[in-house]
Amino acid sequence: MNVTFRNFVKEDRDIFFTMVKKFYAPPAVLHFPSDEVMLSAFDAAIDMPQYVKGYLFECDSKPAGYAMVSLKFETEVGGIAAWIEELFVEEEFRCKGIGTQFFEFLKKEHSGKMKRIRLEAGEDNLDAIRLYKRLGFEFLDYKQMVIDKDF
Repeated sequence: MNVTFRNFVKEDRDIFFTMVKKFYAPPAVLHFPSDEVMLSAFDAAIDMPQYVKGYLFECDSKPAGYAMVSLKFETEVGGIAAWIEELFVEEEFRCKGIGTQFFEFLKKEHSGKMKRIRLEAGEDNLDAIRLYKRLGFEFLDYKQMVIDKDF
C-alpha cells in the first residue's frame, strides 16, 4: 500500500466535505458545526496556508483521510506549534499505520520550524487516544474555555 500526504487543492473540496461530515460524528467530537463552517475551514486551508494547512491522505491514489493543522506561535515553547484541528482516516484504511505515517510526514514537513504538536481528543475516542499515547503525546491538565461570536 502506497500512502501519500499532500496539501489540499481546490478540486478536493467535495472529497473533504464527505470526510469532514464523518469526522464530526461521535465519538470523535462533541458538537457538529454547520456545513458552511466546515467548508469555510477548507477554503481557509486554500486561501491562508500560512495559518492553516489542509492535507489529503491517499492510499494507492484513493482518498483515505485528511488533516487540518493550524500553525501558531506558543509562548510556552517559544516557537511555532502545529495544532491538529482534525485528523480523519476512512474506516477501511484504519489500523494500517496511516496516522503514524502522517505524524512522521508532519515532523519532516515542518522540520526546524516547529516546537510542539498539539491536539485534543474526545474521551470516548479511545482508538485515537491509544495512537496519540503510543506516539508520545501526554495529557495537559488545562480546562479550555471558548466564546463563539462574530466580533
